[in-house]
Formats: sequence, structure tokens, C-alpha cells
Amino acid sequence: RAMVISEKRRRRRESHNAVERRRRDNINEKIQELSTLLPDVYIDTANKPNKGVILRKSVDYIRHLQQLVESQNLRNQELEAQLQSKNQGGQSGTNPSTAQGNDGSNSSAVADPQLQQGFGMMRIVSGSGNNQN
Repeated sequence: RAMVISEKRRRRRESHNAVERRRRDNINEKIQELSTLLPDVYIDTANKPNKGVILRKSVDYIRHLQQLVESQNLRNQELEAQLQSKNQGGQSGTNPSTAQGNDGSNSSAVADPQLQQGFGMMRIVSGSGNNQN
């Protein structure tokens, strides 16, 4: 009876160890993947970065990208406002190139997708047959 109990414990321990090994391998693989996504300026190429450095630099880089996205969004809003103001400046009445957005705000809906992409706002005007964002 004692051998049966010790055999069960051994199998349970082996199973637990295998699960933990897979978990560690998965974590290590994702940390390594993060290190490949970081720009070289974030990683000291002279020394192999450890896991803590990779995670810390990844967080720094993500925060940098979030600030960059926010800055670009503000710039896009400024450009949209300038475009809307130019479109409304020379015309009277309603402007067919101004569309009301889902949030109730007016935003410029330019019919040329390349121009939209250039402003970072891939909005396709309804009726064009495309439903891209």
C-alpha cells in the first residue's frame, strides 16, 4: 500500500514538474520574442540582456509608442480641423465632404482613400462600395 501512495505522489510530482516546465518555456519564449521586437537602441548589444531588462525595456517602448500614438492622434485632429475649415471657408450652405461621425461630431470625410491614408484616417465614404477602416 505504501508503494501505491508513493507511486501516485511521484506521478503527481512529475506531472506538476512537466506543467511548470512548459509554463517556464512559454514565458521564456515570449520574453525572447519581446526582445526581437525592441529597436536596437533599447537593447545593449554588447551584453546579452536578461529577462528583467527585456521586460523593463519592453514596457518603456510600449509607453513610448502609446505617447507617439496619442501625439499622432492629436496631429490628425488638427489636420482634420484645418481641412474642414478650408472646405467650409469657400463654400456656403452645407458641405457634402463633411460627414457626421458616430459620436455626433463633424469630421472631414474625404472621398479619396489615398488622401485619407495620408492623413492617417482610413475612412471610406459610404456608397463607395468599400467598408474599410
